[in-house]
Amino acid sequence: MSSIIETIKARLDLVDEVSQVVKLQKTGRAFKALCPFHNERTPSFYVFPESQHWHCFGCHESGDIFTFVQKTQNLDFPEALRYLAEKAGVSLEEQSGYDAAQQRELAAQRERLRQLNEDAQLWFHQALLRLREAAQARAYLQSRGLTAETVIAFGLGYAPDSRDALCRYLLAQGYSEQELIRGGLAREPEDGQGLYDYFRNRIIFPIRDLRGQVIGFGGRTLGDGQPKYLNTPQTLLFEKNSVLYAIDRAKDAIKQANQVIIVEGYLDAIMAHQYGTRQTVACIGSAITEKHIQQLKKLTRRITLALDPDAAGMAATEHGIQEALRSLERTIVPVPLPAPSQDRRGPGPKGPGPRAIIRLEEEVDAEIDVLLLPAGQDPDEVIRQNPAQWEQALAHPLPLVDYYFVAKTADLDLRQPRDQALAARRLLPIIALISDRVKRDAYVRKLARMIHVDEQTLYNELQRSLRGKHQGVAEIIVPAEPGRGGMEKSRRRQRQERQLPGAPLRSLSTLARISTGSSEKEGREIPSSLSSTAVEGEEARAGTDADVVAASATSAGPGGRGPELDRGKLDRVEWEDYLIGLLLQHPGLSQHVCGIINDGDFIGTDTRELYHFLNSVYQRGSSSFHQPLEQLLPSALLETAARAQRRVEAASPLDGAGLIKAATQCATRLKRMRLMQLNTELRYLIQEAREAGDLAAVRELERQLQEIHRQIREIHLRTNLQG
Repeated sequence: MSSIIETIKARLDLVDEVSQVVKLQKTGRAFKALCPFHNERTPSFYVFPESQHWHCFGCHESGDIFTFVQKTQNLDFPEALRYLAEKAGVSLEEQSGYDAAQQRELAAQRERLRQLNEDAQLWFHQALLRLREAAQARAYLQSRGLTAETVIAFGLGYAPDSRDALCRYLLAQGYSEQELIRGGLAREPEDGQGLYDYFRNRIIFPIRDLRGQVIGFGGRTLGDGQPKYLNTPQTLLFEKNSVLYAIDRAKDAIKQANQVIIVEGYLDAIMAHQYGTRQTVACIGSAITEKHIQQLKKLTRRITLALDPDAAGMAATEHGIQEALRSLERTIVPVPLPAPSQDRRGPGPKGPGPRAIIRLEEEVDAEIDVLLLPAGQDPDEVIRQNPAQWEQALAHPLPLVDYYFVAKTADLDLRQPRDQALAARRLLPIIALISDRVKRDAYVRKLARMIHVDEQTLYNELQRSLRGKHQGVAEIIVPAEPGRGGMEKSRRRQRQERQLPGAPLRSLSTLARISTGSSEKEGREIPSSLSSTAVEGEEARAGTDADVVAASATSAGPGGRGPELDRGKLDRVEWEDYLIGLLLQHPGLSQHVCGIINDGDFIGTDTRELYHFLNSVYQRGSSSFHQPLEQLLPSALLETAARAQRRVEAASPLDGAGLIKAATQCATRLKRMRLMQLNTELRYLIQEAREAGDLAAVRELERQLQEIHRQIREIHLRTNLQG
């Protein structure tokens, strides 16, 4: 693990950090509390002092002191690193490659700019409240339904219709002309007659970051000036395509409601807050971007779009949906499908028994819906003129697919055969993205009723869409009673058909045909239940899977270029290093492991953060990965990245199929290690709860234990399928 991260963790105590957020209760060797990340009545959040990690058996979140700080304070990893380093008294300047002088200079410039913005905001605000010439601005805000309390709470202001009133004030406060220009508050004219104010004759909306610090301004003209809205130009603090207006006031409400509502304008957001819908933010002067979604997903996984219902707003909604789908993480879900007709036969002397078909599909790990507002009315107009209608829209947002049913058919006459066919062509690819078969079937029926077409016709078209979606993927066929030759043939076919890991990232969708016939002779029967003894046996078997690095590892012994990659000699951190190294060198492998393992399965802070970074970049298909790692990663993680790559380089090269096998088996092993750790912890907690006479806790913990056992059985099945 990175030495700087290890030093920080050694100096801080997780229990102390957690106790500042929730009330901890000692229970045997652990502490328990109500989870800070989801609503619950019975404590399921546990802190384990010996291993310095925490786990919630309710929402299944887990991690160490870094992840706890990131989640509770909405920090990314570099921010959490700086916060904890300062708390631990560790200097980040000691890291290699850290230009301390340059960083200090940038920090000083940012702090100076923050103070400049605060002084400007106070001046704008006082101008709105006190100046006689601001009467028009005050009347406008009153006409839009804003109360005096709201104007003060949001710090709204007024920029007089003067050439340099603000400049003269700020220069008198000791700021230089260059600071005003760099801060986006002044412009330098070509005629050389001195600075002039960037904002003139405008209502001013201060824009704050997550912590409530002013980073820029937006101004709405009060006359015929253009543009109607003017924002601060790009500065050290202000980047328009990443700013979310009112995020400082909305963040707590977003977490509490587990929902964010995205609107289009300043007044939409302000009016929503005044009405009480405080989980509302606005994208200002730009469409929804990846940077917006990256900020919001730290607070919630439910995104509700409430953009203007005009043509531009509909286009913005469509763009927002696509950006959210592209930026959010995905989970891999097994989707059972009906067996093909040729496989629906009973067991015979030669043929296998009936087969179940399972497709692994990507599912966006979020809920996206849309508020459908009356045509011609912005959100703030709906709130002012008909609050009950706003409340109704909030209570019944359109799920994403239902919104598409409305948006994609708005310009069609569904009585005409041509438009009926066009509706099917537009909507079937969207329906094909739904992994839940029940929901998918429901939308097929809805479309059939809408365009007056037989359901079977649509199902046939849908299957064609699905086949097109899954072209080029692997088929893993496991016979009911495979002979050795059959298994070898199946594996050869598997190697030939699998996608090579160097290919660009695409949606993972592997079609697996899994035999449901008896397999006792081959030892492949999955037990119906898993006792503690059986789990311990499974733990013992964990060291006897197929070799993760196959025969290539044998050439890299102690006398070779690195440690031997032998499953009996590698500890858990080394396995994590090896997987990270594979993903660094072969980006396409991410699609083969993301359905097996997640961030919480890593015990190393550095390897977990590297996996999170790599997985998010690969899943989004981002071009940013082509930049040098030094430009993308905190320097505290560069040491780990280099170490992980060296571990892979220490082994002999693998071909495409061997790389896939190594990555999937390594991920499977790490997942099993994590499940075994949870199994052990749960058994201790159950024993302690039983000794304390807490029968309710015993029942809940035993239920969680059964879930862990179910996941272990799935791992057992996956191991068998991997060969």
